[in-house]
Amino acid sequence: MNKTHWLQSPNKNYLGHWDLPNSKDVVLTIKSANWESVTNPQTNTTTDKRVIRFEESFEWLKPFICNETNAKTIRKVTGENFMEDCTGKKIRIGIDNIIDKKLKEQIDCLRVRHVSHEQLMQDKQPINYEQVETISELLNKANKDIEKFCSAYKINSISELPSSLYNKVTNQLQRMVKENEDN
Repeated sequence: MNKTHWLQSPNKNYLGHWDLPNSKDVVLTIKSANWESVTNPQTNTTTDKRVIRFEESFEWLKPFICNETNAKTIRKVTGENFMEDCTGKKIRIGIDNIIDKKLKEQIDCLRVRHVSHEQLMQDKQPINYEQVETISELLNKANKDIEKFCSAYKINSISELPSSLYNKVTNQLQRMVKENEDN
């Protein structure tokens, strides 16, 4: 069941963190990336922005306004220097929070994850929220440090674990938990 975020609005023209189904990361395929004139509905002013459109046709999916931070990440994870060369490349988008310098408070935002196009193509399905929760619980029960775990797998967070490794990792952690219980 998809939940409805409090900030979600059917009148938004562009993708926002509130649009992601159940606030989970999604993998999307770039259809086009271009500079477009975007109108701010609050000020009624128009500014040129990087806008990414996607091949997928999910009901919730909208064009994505790509800021400088996300543009740098896309450049890194696709290996492409030019927007036009990113057609067909997969990116993983999720929710992060940042400090808004004007408001001086934490706000949610969309961030392109540091997962390469090649890895997304290889894994097809990234590890999902429930799998992240399962691994987190097992790490806790096995008395294992999350940072050391991530370092061992050369990932920044558990959510970046390739889905192809999920069964192997959970089996290992379950053995460790059982060993701890037996001791």
